[in-house]
Amino acid sequence: MSKSISMLIPVLALFWCVVSSSQQHLVCKNIEDVFTDDGLAETRLRHIGIQGPPGKMGSKGERGIRGLPGTEGSPGRVDYDRVDDVIDEKIANSMSVMNSTISELKRNLSTLLSDCRRREGLPYSGKCFTLPHLSSSKDVTYDQAVAECAKHGSLLAEIHDRDQQTSLNDFALRKMPAGRSVFEVWLGMEYKISTSTLLYRSGMEKHSNQFQWYPTYPESTSSYNYICMLIRDGDSSNGLFNYYKSYPTYGVMCEEAT
Repeated sequence: MSKSISMLIPVLALFWCVVSSSQQHLVCKNIEDVFTDDGLAETRLRHIGIQGPPGKMGSKGERGIRGLPGTEGSPGRVDYDRVDDVIDEKIANSMSVMNSTISELKRNLSTLLSDCRRREGLPYSGKCFTLPHLSSSKDVTYDQAVAECAKHGSLLAEIHDRDQQTSLNDFALRKMPAGRSVFEVWLGMEYKISTSTLLYRSGMEKHSNQFQWYPTYPESTSSYNYICMLIRDGDSSNGLFNYYKSYPTYGVMCEEAT
């Protein structure tokens, strides 16, 4: 029912009551008695609006009291002091093991350095470099050099950068065979001509330009895959060179890891 009709009903009822007041079978009533609030309410239009946004959240309440120890099937109270004690104990035990390991490593390193110096070797970066065979004549091929190092429980020496190359060159210079002003020793790297890189036992490769080479080297001859180091007294014309494995040198440089 529209709003205009709902407003007209009380007026028509009042008019009817006045006109018919002389008739005994009609009884006039107050409009409020005929049209109750509930009845009128049904004639009103009902509007359903869109729900508004939620109100601002209230302030956080006070923290509750820690509960009593739980019973079976329910969580219990955490003893945070005990947790801290257990963590501290585990940290202390771990530190003790770590310190013991460090001390053991130091003792091993000290033993290695002492043994390296006893063998007249050069300690460098945790390894001991030695020259177990040096001769005044060329008598060591590559395969013989590998066997010589193995005989002493070591491997052919590998050079990883120019600083190490300088240190090993100076070390070898102090061991120069009598009557020589220049000599060569075998090393453990191999030369890859296709990539101009040095190949190490680990499979790692480094570009040849990271090292000092003897003039005109490295060469690209297919069989020149093995590395020697030329040491010269009082001359800058020294460095690495690649050559064939049956080439005889004056000696071999070995390395022994810690």
